[in-house]
Amino acid sequence: MFLLFGAFIAGLLTVLAPCVLPLLPIIIGGSVSGNTKDKRRPLLIAGSLAVSLVIFTLLLKATTLFINVPPQAITYFSGGIIIALGVLTLFPLFYAKIIAKVGIESKTQNALGKSYQNKSSIIGPVLTGAVLGPVFSSCSPVYAYILASVLPVDFAKAFGYIISYVLGLSLLLLLIGYYGQRFIGKLKFASNPKGWFQRTIGIIFILVGILVITGGSQKLQTYISEHTPFNFDGISSEFLPKTKNAIDNNGLFNIKAYTAPQFTGIQGWINGGPVDLSTLKDKVVLVDFWTYSCINCIRNNPYLEGWYNAYKSYGFEVVGLHAPEFSFEKVLSNVQTAVKAQHITYPVGLDNNYSTWDAYNNQSWPTSYLINAQGQIVRVHSGEGEYMQEEQAIRQLLTDDGANLGGVKSTVSSNYVPVTAAQTPETYLGDQRASDYSGTPALAAQPTNTFNLSNALGLNDWSLGGTWEVDSQQIVARGNSVLNIKVAARDVYLVGGSAPSQPISVMLNGKPVQQTGDAGPDVNKNSQVIFGTNKLYRLVSFPKFETGNTLQLNVPNGVDLNVFTFGS
Repeated sequence: MFLLFGAFIAGLLTVLAPCVLPLLPIIIGGSVSGNTKDKRRPLLIAGSLAVSLVIFTLLLKATTLFINVPPQAITYFSGGIIIALGVLTLFPLFYAKIIAKVGIESKTQNALGKSYQNKSSIIGPVLTGAVLGPVFSSCSPVYAYILASVLPVDFAKAFGYIISYVLGLSLLLLLIGYYGQRFIGKLKFASNPKGWFQRTIGIIFILVGILVITGGSQKLQTYISEHTPFNFDGISSEFLPKTKNAIDNNGLFNIKAYTAPQFTGIQGWINGGPVDLSTLKDKVVLVDFWTYSCINCIRNNPYLEGWYNAYKSYGFEVVGLHAPEFSFEKVLSNVQTAVKAQHITYPVGLDNNYSTWDAYNNQSWPTSYLINAQGQIVRVHSGEGEYMQEEQAIRQLLTDDGANLGGVKSTVSSNYVPVTAAQTPETYLGDQRASDYSGTPALAAQPTNTFNLSNALGLNDWSLGGTWEVDSQQIVARGNSVLNIKVAARDVYLVGGSAPSQPISVMLNGKPVQQTGDAGPDVNKNSQVIFGTNKLYRLVSFPKFETGNTLQLNVPNGVDLNVFTFGS
């Protein structure tokens, strides 16, 4: 019941989200375009948006019907319709001729009832609301939680939450449209369909449509998010269901103890196994969710291995649960190679379908769950850091269970120092999560396209040159292609691979990276990295944190690249 109410409030708050604010002029403009006194327009926009949002969710999120449809197809369609509506608002007589010739308007009005006859067009507001539905589907942490965690488990309950969210969203949009129309309706010049005000609305539609298609709306959203004190995600997240055992403190055992879920749906084991928590009863167990290309996980794993070696003879066990971020991380042989390369000796299970991830209600990599000898989770930690506290908790549990650790020294001398805020963020290259791309044409999922490098990269920007194939998770060179990126970091990593193995040459500020003395350990004497198995490769390692360096990669045909990560 709380989540039902929370979904409704989250729907209201979504209207204030950074990803929605740039679109509010469309809501208001659609409500007043053509006839500032037609009170149906705000209702039609809000209603059609609500229906569109529900249909979009059920078709694209709850089924696999359109699994092969590129995400950009929806973006292009929505942006294109918005531009078309803007053009028709600029040229109302042209719009009237089209409607009269096709006969859509009269048919629609007949369907809605005779009381709507001889009134202004309803097609415009209906289309306006409908094309905005998919945009509003990705703007709330609560909505994302419903889709990811509730929908796969309980469709009926999730559908109720979706309806509650949509009602909250539509209600506030209706009020915004209605009062915006009411205010503008008092301005006499606004009612002239051929006047400058209506034409301005048309221009706004066109500009917003272009921003949606080109991805410029994402940069505008980021700017709004960074320059407003309103923390939409933080407030919305308060309506997510809290773990029933969570308590808000910074103690050694930071949650109220609860029974650890059993491992389920594991599709293979490395370093022994299968492992079952029931067979580990009377032991202290650290369960760690990770994935092998995650740089945070890679930096975290040596601490886990150190604890495993130091305390396994005293009743301590580490179990790594590998939940893949990319499709190639589902392959057993790839994970085996990574486990060996990262010197992991404790058991690792492949949670390819996120079955145990969901059972633990986990949300990120890496996250560890510390389980006492009674089978209860007593500490949860996400991300890097707090290594001293984690080891202290392990030692405390072992001591409470009768272990004598008097002769065993702690393996951790200090906590991990957080990454500087100035560091380049993790940069995904696949179209689904790409950011900071600069160049022409815009990045979009497609079999092949020829790209032109940007001549002026800003910090954190990246650009492509030559022919590339782009899909949701990766980019693949289709010829001798180039990638440039401007970074702020000490270490630069890149996840990718090639079959067969091929060399990528690495240039730093126009020079071979070996000449600058900043080559990473995976770079050979020819300033090349041999990409083979899909994994994380270390390209650059500066003596200290540096900013403003431009990295250029010359990538041969067939090499696929997924994500840049960085260290300080």
